[in-house]
Amino acid sequence: MSTIPFIEARFFDPAEGRIELETRLKNHLRKLRCGKIPPELLTPISDVEDADDGQGPDLMDFIGISAHDEARINRRVKRLLEHRKAASGLEHLKSDNRARLETLKDGVRLISIRSEHHADELAAGLHGDMPWMAPATEVIWHAMRRSWREGAPGLRIPPLQLTGPPGIGKSRFGRDLATLLATSTAVIEATGENASFGIVGSQRGWGGSYPGRLIETVLQSRIANPVMIVDEIEKAGTAVSM
Repeated sequence: MSTIPFIEARFFDPAEGRIELETRLKNHLRKLRCGKIPPELLTPISDVEDADDGQGPDLMDFIGISAHDEARINRRVKRLLEHRKAASGLEHLKSDNRARLETLKDGVRLISIRSEHHADELAAGLHGDMPWMAPATEVIWHAMRRSWREGAPGLRIPPLQLTGPPGIGKSRFGRDLATLLATSTAVIEATGENASFGIVGSQRGWGGSYPGRLIETVLQSRIANPVMIVDEIEKAGTAVSM
């Protein structure tokens, strides 16, 4: 299973917060000042031994940090954090939304087809469970084989609309496909959606902006190609705007 980048943003090490950066800069300043100490002043210090471990003291322990030094370091750390926030591409988001997107920093997984034989096995399993859905299974089968032949990094199945009488297993077909592929799935009831916002989310300009079910599914599973099922699509409402 391959992994691909999913978000165009920069994520910095969470272990490098304000305190850690201030400590690093203070230690760096002490090292610089240690290098400027005349050699004749180092001899008396090196002759002193610690009574506990028998080793000489750390020279950096003798270098103090003044209030002026601390103020300069604090200002530099503040500027550094501000530049990092701007470079991340996520500065417009709330802190809880940025935290949710942290899960995507290492990329997301792609469900892929190992070979044409693998595609044949999956299609045979799907057909064996629901043989009356053979026309739909054939579309899925050809899509799986095509994904492997074209060298696609992950499985790509075109949008597929299943039409038939109630109770023949149209929704179950999608869930069984997701189980065979070992991918995540989400079922969207079109009867409860009067617009596409539930699927794709609403834009940032809206007061109550939120991600759609597709992005929510990827965030929860960290799989880039889940199976999305829109149930009862013929009963979806019509969006009207003034």
